[in-house]
Amino acid sequence: MTEQVMTEQTKSITIQAASRLGSKRRRQELLETTLIYILLVFVAAIVLVPLLWAIAASFTPNNLVFRYAYPFSWRAFLPVEFTLDAYRNLFARNFERSMINTLILGVTVVVVGGVVNAMAGFAFARFNFVGKRFLFIFTILVTFLIPIDLTAIPRFILVNSLGWINTWQALIVPGLASSMVIFLFRQFFEEIPQDLIDAARVDGASWARLFMAVVLPLSTPVMITASLLLFLSQWDSFFWPLLVAPRPELRVIQVEISNNVGQFQTLWNELLAGSMLAAIVPILLMLPFQRYYVSAITSSGLKE
Repeated sequence: MTEQVMTEQTKSITIQAASRLGSKRRRQELLETTLIYILLVFVAAIVLVPLLWAIAASFTPNNLVFRYAYPFSWRAFLPVEFTLDAYRNLFARNFERSMINTLILGVTVVVVGGVVNAMAGFAFARFNFVGKRFLFIFTILVTFLIPIDLTAIPRFILVNSLGWINTWQALIVPGLASSMVIFLFRQFFEEIPQDLIDAARVDGASWARLFMAVVLPLSTPVMITASLLLFLSQWDSFFWPLLVAPRPELRVIQVEISNNVGQFQTLWNELLAGSMLAAIVPILLMLPFQRYYVSAITSSGLKE
C-alpha cells in the first residue's frame, strides 16, 4: 500500500514537472514569436514610411514636396496640394517611350539570355571537359565578387570597336550572360537524376533533344527565377545604357528618370513620380511568381 502511494506521488510530481516545463516552453515560444513580429513590423515601417512619403510627394507641387518632411510630420503622407502635373510632365516628354524601350530590352534578354544561360548551366552540370572546374570557379564564382561597373571600360572599348554605340546590340548583347543565372541553372541541373538522363540517351535522344524535351520541362521554377533576375537586371540598369546608348530614341527608364536631376534644379515630384511608375512592373512580376523564386533559390544548392 505504501509503495502504491509513493508511486502515485512520483507520477504526480512527474506530471507537475512536465506541466511546468511545457508551460515554460510555451512562454518562451510566445516571447520569441512576439519578438519576431516586432522586428518584422519595424522592418516594414522602415520600408513603407519612405515609400508612402514618395507616393504622396509625387502628387505634390515641386516647391511643396519637403514642406512636412523637415521636420517630419504625419501630414507628409498626404499630398499638400493634390496635382497630377508631375505625371503629365513626364508623359509630355515621351516617358512611355523609355518604358517601351526597357520592356523590349528586358524581354529580349530574358528570351535569348535564358536559353544561353541554361545551356551553359547544363554544360557545367553534365559534361566533363578540360578546364571545367577552373572555368566554373573563375568565370562564374569569381565574377560574383567583381562589381559590374568595374568592367564597364573594357566592355565599352569592345562595343565601340564593333561600332555598336547607340544601337540595340550594345544594350542587349552584354546582358545576355549572367554568372548568377548560370550558377542557378548548374545547381538545379545537377539535382536531376542521372538515370533520367541515361534513359533518354539510351532511347536515342540527342543532347539537344534531351535538353529541350526532358530537362527544360522539369526546370519551371529555375526558369522563372532566371527570367526574373535577367529582366530586373535590365529594368534597373542605369550606368551601362547611359554609357553606350545616350540617344533619346534608345533611352531606358532609369536614364529617363535621372533627367529630372539638373545642375541647378531637381524636379523632385517628377523624379518620385517616375520612380513610382518604374516600380509598378517589378511589383507586378514578383507578386505572382514569388513562390517560384523562393522554390528555385532553396532547391538550387545556394544553401550549401
